[in-house]
This record gives sequence, structure tokens and C-alpha cells, in this order.
Amino acid sequence: MTMRLLCGGIILFWTAATAWLIQHDILPQFTAQDMPLYAVKDWANEPIRKTQARIEDKTGRRIGTVWSTHTASPTGLSREDVFFLEHVSMLPMLRIEVHSDFTAEGTLDTFNLKLYGASEHIELQGEEYSGNLAFRLMVGAREQLFKVDASAAGMVSDVFRPFPTLPKIAVGQSWRMHVVNPLAAISGIGTKLIPMIVTVKGRERLPTASGPVDCYIVATDHGARAWVGPDGNVLRQEVDAPIGGHLVIVDEPFDQQRLDQVMDLPLPSGILD
Repeated sequence: MTMRLLCGGIILFWTAATAWLIQHDILPQFTAQDMPLYAVKDWANEPIRKTQARIEDKTGRRIGTVWSTHTASPTGLSREDVFFLEHVSMLPMLRIEVHSDFTAEGTLDTFNLKLYGASEHIELQGEEYSGNLAFRLMVGAREQLFKVDASAAGMVSDVFRPFPTLPKIAVGQSWRMHVVNPLAAISGIGTKLIPMIVTVKGRERLPTASGPVDCYIVATDHGARAWVGPDGNVLRQEVDAPIGGHLVIVDEPFDQQRLDQVMDLPLPSGILD
């Protein structure tokens, strides 16, 4: 029972800390703008981009790290994300691995998320099929299916980082996004897709380790905020989570050696391993 409650706590934290499946839509008459996406042509001068960010709690204590690798080919884009959480109260050490494939235009084609460190197998799969993105959520032996309209789905973002990259944005730009609630998907109670509105609020100079950077300020109507550099990289993000409190995600140099160490950790993946 204790381990089952722990698994439930992991899923709840995952949800509360914004386990984001972001999709774009067109706002009503006011903006008529799509969510900014990277297409293959935007990566001509940088076919591989690696980024890393530390995850801090409200006291400034580091509780985890996220690594992202974007790779472009003539036919499409792929993104590999690894999240390592090691100092979250009442939770074990966790590693979350996410693989996303996108079309040449930057829209989501396939998605796979696996969580390591829990007592049960936890995996979320998604695939474009007949005009829809069909998702399958597996928790132990339990399975839940749901879908969204593929024409309205922009991408699947990071689990603990709402905005992985935001290219070609401008002050005043707005778009819709939705948060997928895994608890609702598992229990059938509540809303699986929670709508939000994102707005580029203005510009602000952000101090960084390499000097001040002029950034765009991006905010949602649910309190998340991001500081986006001129190259589309998100340098800082802040999220208020009901569990975990105020989270701050800050860009830092990519550490391949640390990533390799994290990937070598023998964390369990549950009963299906």
C-alpha cells in the first residue's frame, strides 16, 4: 500500500508541477496566431542544439536537472529530454526520459515518455493517426486511451519545463495551449486537457552568468512565466505548483558527463521492465 501511495504521489507531483502536453490553437478574432514552432528550415545553421537547465525550489535549492537535445534532418525534427529529480520531498530519485518526433514543419508526430524510479511502470505514448493524436497512458497494468485533434496539436513540451524553445515571437503575440492532467486520464474524473492562454507580455533585460540578455517575457493565465532570449532559447522559467511549490528553471551550460552518469543509474522502471 505504501508503494502504491508513493506511486500516486509521483503522478500527482508530475501533474501539479505541470506535466505539459502543449498544443496550439488559433485565438479568436483578436490575434489569429499559431503557436511558434521550429521547422527544419530554421535549423539549417544548427542541426544539433543541446540545452540544460537546473530546477530549483522556492528556497533556491537545486532539486533536479533537465537536458534537451534537438536534432534536425531533411525530413523532420527530434527532441530527446531527460529529467533528473533527486531532492524532491517525499519522492524517490526519479529519471524521466522523453522522445518526441516532429514533422519538417514542426508539428508533433510521435511522443514517448517513460518514468524510472517508481514502484510501477509509468509510460505515456502518443502518435498521429487519422487526423488525431492518439495517446496511451500506462500505469502498472492499468491503461487509459485519449486523443486530441492533430491539427490543433503543436508539440509536446518538457515535463518540468513548460517552454522548451520559443522561436520567432513578438510582443503582443498570443496562442492557446492545453495541459494534460494524468490523474484525470487515469481516474476518469476531471478534465484531461486544461486550456490556457499564453501571451508575450513585453521585453526585459535578464542577468545571466554570461552577462545581461534582452529577453521576451512570456506568461500564461495560470501563472507560469518565461524569459526567452533572441535565439528562442528559454533562459528562465517560473511555475507555481500546488505540490512542490514555486519552481524556478534556469538555463546553464550543458554537462554531457553528468548526463551520462544519470543515464547509467540503475533506477527501476516498474513491473513491465
